Order: sequence, then structure tokens, then C-alpha cells
Amino acid sequence: MSRLWLWWIALGVWLVSSVGIHLFYIKRIRWTPEPVLPPVPILDGTQLRAQLPGSLFHRGESTLRPLGNRLAGIHSGSIHSGSIHSALDTLADYLKVNPRRLLTVTGYHAPAESNQSLIANLGLVRARVIEQYLLNAGVPEDQLASRGQVSGSLCFVRDSTSALAFSFEPVLIDAQWLARHQNYVDLFHELQLYFPTGSTEYIHTPDNERFASDAITYLRDHPRERLVITGHTDSTGTQARNLRLSGLRATAVRDGLIKQGARKASFQLVALGDKAPIASNAQPEGREANRRVTLVVRRK
Repeated sequence: MSRLWLWWIALGVWLVSSVGIHLFYIKRIRWTPEPVLPPVPILDGTQLRAQLPGSLFHRGESTLRPLGNRLAGIHSGSIHSGSIHSALDTLADYLKVNPRRLLTVTGYHAPAESNQSLIANLGLVRARVIEQYLLNAGVPEDQLASRGQVSGSLCFVRDSTSALAFSFEPVLIDAQWLARHQNYVDLFHELQLYFPTGSTEYIHTPDNERFASDAITYLRDHPRERLVITGHTDSTGTQARNLRLSGLRATAVRDGLIKQGARKASFQLVALGDKAPIASNAQPEGREANRRVTLVVRRK
């Protein structure tokens, strides 16, 4: 009797195995896995590797879905992020320590979504959600750009979509950028004023205006000390012209300070033309950096 039961058990195992093989391999009838949107990569060479989950926006909406701890892990060559950091937080940190990288966020939308949401460029609104997040995290405005684009191939899963792409490129370094990134330390550390090509009017910023205000007060209280104003140019043009232009720049800065209440005797003017570059004049970026006036108080 025991042998008969063993035969029945063996027959049952064989039947179950045969049916399983028939269903799953021969007929290829399988359980269909739930579709998942692929993650959105955030890559800048080997320096930054991050990703966001694929389900970022509901159909026809621009509000970023709550991500919480679903943000994927990140790897960065210059930033070591802890588990509490989201990918967007790490992206913000990366941009802040790499001020010469420009991030462009592209937002996408399907043609039908514009009709549903009554927003002509829903993709741009989505991109600006990310841009605003990064601005709130302290990323300078001149490192961010956003644009919107319609896409007929945008993928939706459970009425959600990713609808974002990230790209990086070098920031355009010009006189405006250089001026904004000059930080006022004190009157005894050099501060550079930057000028457009051929101009004697420097680019005003909160930092260099604070330097000017503090310098006027300090020189009034210390009449024996001098603010040294040194004019420079790039190498464009003749040496004689550049020497003259550098002197005009230094004089214009001095005259502006005098109008604000400083004494004429408080200044020492120096004109160096193109003789003391701080960057290569062979590149446009270098020429932008060399068109400057240096300010510093020399103690006696």
C-alpha cells in the first residue's frame, strides 16, 4: 500500500511539473510584471552621477510628486552624500561647489496635456519647478536654465510620467559673471572691479559698493593711509592705448569715490595697461578677467 501512495505522489508531481512547463515555457503564459518608469539620470561626466525616480508628475500636472525616501541613491566624485540627502539636494550641493557649471533642465509634456491643463507649455512649468527647488537650496541663478518641449513619445505609467532631462555645460565667463563672484573680505584684501570692453564704467555689485562705502569711512578716519587704485586692460590694441585706458579707468573709479565724499588726497593711482594680466589674453575668458581695476588699502 505504501508503494502505491508513492506512485500516486510521483504521478502528481509529474503532472504539476508538466502543466507548469506547458504554461510557462511552451505557451509562454506568465504573470505580467507591473510596468515601471525608468529613473531619470542626472550625470555630469564622472563628477556627478545621480538619478530621480521615473514617476515625477501626474498627467496634466506640474506639481512634483512627493518623493520622500524614494529618491534613488547618488554617487558624486566631488561630494560625499549621506543617506538623508535627496538627489536634488546633492545636485544643489554639486552646483554650489562647481560655480562654472551651467545646468539646463528640460521639461516635457505630451500634446494632449496642454489641452487638459490649459497651460501652453506645461514642460517649461515642470522644468521651472526643479529650477525653483535648486534656487531655494542656494544655487545661484546664473547656473540654472530651464526650457520646455513637447514630446509625442512621453511615456505614462499609472497616469504618471518622468518628463524631465538634465544637461550640463560650462558657464559663460564674462565681466558680469566675474564681477558677481568678487567677494568683499576687507579693505586690505584686493578687490577687482570689472569693465565691459573699452569702457571706463565698472560693473557695480553689492560687494564692491560696500567696499567703496567702507573705504570712504576708513580713509576719513585714517588720513595718512591711501587707497591704491590700479588700472588694467587686456592686450587688445596698442600698448600706448591700453596704458591710457587703464589710467582712465583708475581715474573714473577715484572720481566716483570723491563724489561719494572721499578726499582726493586719499588715493594713489597706478596705470599698468596690459602689463599685469591675471589670465591668458589668448582666450576671451582671460581677456574679460584682465579688464579690471584693483582696489586695496595700503597701511603705512
